[in-house]
Amino acid sequence: MIETLQRELEHQIEGEVRFDRVSRALYSTDASVYQIEPLGVVVVRSRQDVVRTVEIARRHGSSITARGGGTSQAGQAIGPGLQLDTSKYFNRVLEVNVGERWARVEPGVVLDELNAELRPHGLRFAPDISTASRATLGGMMANNSSGARSVYYGKTIDHVLEQEVVLADGRVAHFRPLGKADLDAACQGEGLEASCYRIVRQLARDCAQEIDRRFPKILRRVGGYNLDEFVDASKPFNLSKIMVGSEGTLGLVVAAKIKLVPLPKAKAVLTIEFDNLLDALAATPSVLRHTPSAVEVMDRFILDHARESPALDKLRQSIFQTDPGALLCVEFYADHADDLPPRLEALEKDLAGSGFSCRWRRALTLAEQARIWSLREAALGLSMAMKGDDKSLSFVEDTAVAPEKLRDYIDRFLQIVRRHGTVAGVYAHASVGCLHVRPVVNLKTAEGVRRFEAIANDIADLVLEFGGALSGEHGDGLVRGSFTAKMFGPTLYEAFRTLKKTFDPDGLFNPGKITGTPPLTGNLRFGAGYKTPDPPTHFDFSEHGGMGRAVEMCSGLGVCRKKLDGTMCPSYMATLEEKHSTRGRANTLRLAMAGRLGEAGLGDEDVYDVLDLCLECRACKAECPVGVDVARFKSEFLADYLKRHGVPLRTRAIGHIHALSKWGSRFAPLSNLAAGSGVGRWLGEKLLHVDRKRTLPSWTRQTFARRFERCNIRLQPSGPGSGVILFNDTFTNYNHPEVGIAAAEILDAAGIGVRLAPHACCGRPMISQGLLDEARGVAQANADLLYETASTGGRIVFLEPSCLSAVREDAPALLRGEAQRKARVVADACVLFEDHLEREWQAGRVQIGLRPGPSKVLLHGHCHQKAMGLEASARASLAFRRARSSTSMPDAVGWPDRSATHASITKSLIALASASSCRPHAPPRPEPSWPRPACRAASRSRISPACAPSTRRFSCGPLFRRNSCQ
Repeated sequence: MIETLQRELEHQIEGEVRFDRVSRALYSTDASVYQIEPLGVVVVRSRQDVVRTVEIARRHGSSITARGGGTSQAGQAIGPGLQLDTSKYFNRVLEVNVGERWARVEPGVVLDELNAELRPHGLRFAPDISTASRATLGGMMANNSSGARSVYYGKTIDHVLEQEVVLADGRVAHFRPLGKADLDAACQGEGLEASCYRIVRQLARDCAQEIDRRFPKILRRVGGYNLDEFVDASKPFNLSKIMVGSEGTLGLVVAAKIKLVPLPKAKAVLTIEFDNLLDALAATPSVLRHTPSAVEVMDRFILDHARESPALDKLRQSIFQTDPGALLCVEFYADHADDLPPRLEALEKDLAGSGFSCRWRRALTLAEQARIWSLREAALGLSMAMKGDDKSLSFVEDTAVAPEKLRDYIDRFLQIVRRHGTVAGVYAHASVGCLHVRPVVNLKTAEGVRRFEAIANDIADLVLEFGGALSGEHGDGLVRGSFTAKMFGPTLYEAFRTLKKTFDPDGLFNPGKITGTPPLTGNLRFGAGYKTPDPPTHFDFSEHGGMGRAVEMCSGLGVCRKKLDGTMCPSYMATLEEKHSTRGRANTLRLAMAGRLGEAGLGDEDVYDVLDLCLECRACKAECPVGVDVARFKSEFLADYLKRHGVPLRTRAIGHIHALSKWGSRFAPLSNLAAGSGVGRWLGEKLLHVDRKRTLPSWTRQTFARRFERCNIRLQPSGPGSGVILFNDTFTNYNHPEVGIAAAEILDAAGIGVRLAPHACCGRPMISQGLLDEARGVAQANADLLYETASTGGRIVFLEPSCLSAVREDAPALLRGEAQRKARVVADACVLFEDHLEREWQAGRVQIGLRPGPSKVLLHGHCHQKAMGLEASARASLAFRRARSSTSMPDAVGWPDRSATHASITKSLIALASASSCRPHAPPRPEPSWPRPACRAASRSRISPACAPSTRRFSCGPLFRRNSCQ
């Protein structure tokens, strides 16, 4: 049956049809605690694909679950039948009417990408959810999403004008506002669409009193079906209102006409620090009297977790005046900036007389406001970034009550949590009484599952007592669908079942959501008795409790699917494939380690394919809210894979590039001629799988070590700064000695004494290839070589961020015992060249006389430099050459071995990175700067696009008034 279904789909669908085990596994989870493996996946390209999928699925008795970004925290995006993915292709903005302020879109368009297209017109789609960088409009409509500013803008339902929907009979219905005459006509037909109109009108009439009695009288209620929208007969009758929030259970939206709103003209934010959470919530009703656009809260649990992230701790320190127990972020919109100060003053006056112990600060600039919202948007990741088996879980995280009841409600809520022997973090939308509270539970134990269920039942009772909603914005799904009857009563629950049966007679669309939901503890991703695999590893994963638990840190939030900013995840940006996202790789590893992908486990070829395009840029470690480090997982996987399958010649060659470069340097320039010839390229492709179009770095006979010996470089400092050891990496020594010479001259000119360490491999090539036993030996040798310098307070300066990352981050994790202690001492002494220079400059210990450079620079930061949070020092160092501004290119191009073996992917990545400066008719570009040889080599390759930047770099060229080594 499954084979027949697959063949028919492959024959009729223009998009992609996938029934392989990895695809099914990847689509078996979302951001919830559940896991259900589908029959297969259909990646649709058009509305016709959707229609055909519905027709074929109906004939074969298979259900369909539509999926956008897969960020559901309630389990709406998973199901047992076909997964219908709209995000890769079915994502166009079809029409924008600026004058009338509306747009027509396909369901797969991502919110941030839609708003980026609307921004030049001064417009946006109003709901601004925290997952905007990857959430699709289809998912937002299915969920009736809201966001931080719903007190000002309302919910998604308030911004959907019309929808085109594929019904269960395969026909496309156009749902739009109808007057009485048009509604009567729509109800008189014989088909399924007419039945849908009749049943909604009938249920709204028959259940009007029960709707008034049981539907919460609050803004934030998205559970059940929206029958309340049809009670007032004077309003236009628009079945789009029943589709919004239906979680894909009634039909599949293939296009929508949505309302747009103007961008705010002026904004201000007031941060208010309270001693405790309950005071912050008690103050919220008085804050709301000042008509803010948002009021967000974070408690101490969330704020304390921010300390664990260097970047977020820096944000935290820039925002707070004290160490608060809770923070309110209050935002105001206005047509004119002059209108904001009086409103802020009025609120501040009320706070001063409120009796609460609180402090406040204004944020009037966009930069200040961005810092505040960055911290607030990190709250979800912070709440879920717990190491080990105890996790902060989404299951009672979406309740809502009236804001005036919020203080007492949360007090009782937290009492329940404590009574069950656990804790919870609290944050989110105080403005509308919808706070996200995630109790900490271990679902791998029977006691944890019992606690999970008991807390859920107690909170459901509490919500009813306070007249609130169990689903405030995240929807019912699997985690709250079993409470629908309890929340709405038997009459309305039966009405919901009748509605579902009328729209979907055969249970085709997303079964088990809202009605007919399986038990709360069914289909858990882990569950009682689950044992996390704990394989032996080379790296030290002890802080997580082993590699298995480190992999399980992925919460499914899908930040790695963003495309407009940051670096994570470059291979996803280039392919738009789930398996090439950080989430996809973590899920694949988790399932493989648990034996869910076959007996081969981590030695499986399918797992190799999933990890192959990982560039090891480590953006995930820096940008993932929970710090998932797929690069390290990949190295461990490759080590295991090579142990099973043997080490190929290519892996040996790249892993030992330092030895290869040594011989290449000795025989240069003949070695360069041979490697660059047609025969050399052909042999490289055949033997080493290096794409023949790839231009490899050339070797130089005069190594950096030799040239340094002839330089008149001070070995001792001549000023107040201290001396340093310069790490002589492979690229610098054998390929680009001019980089090392320029760096030495800069340090010398600054009065910093420079000593050159003997050439040594950092171990990065071996780590990237999975040669971890050999990398451990290199880590030990480097620790022995550099320990004396580090232990006596010396600094070890690196020119290559990847080498710095290997010695600072990977070497200590590869070693154990005393060797690990020494490696950590060395790691603490290691610093990137421009970071050290910028620190010395800021401290007033150095002065450098540089010739003026270009006034504007487009900087390509190394991916590992970004991952370590060091790109800011590179931008700051450009000021030494009097560059008035620098702009960072957003995306990583990737490791040289990736660009050598995956030419098409590298080309896509370079195009993404260069897009802003290469766009046709764009203003003149800033002077490009590619400071790292590895990045520069990729940009200069034959595979790079025509608009790839030039190779002028900060650290090369005649920068100084004297040049001693030419």
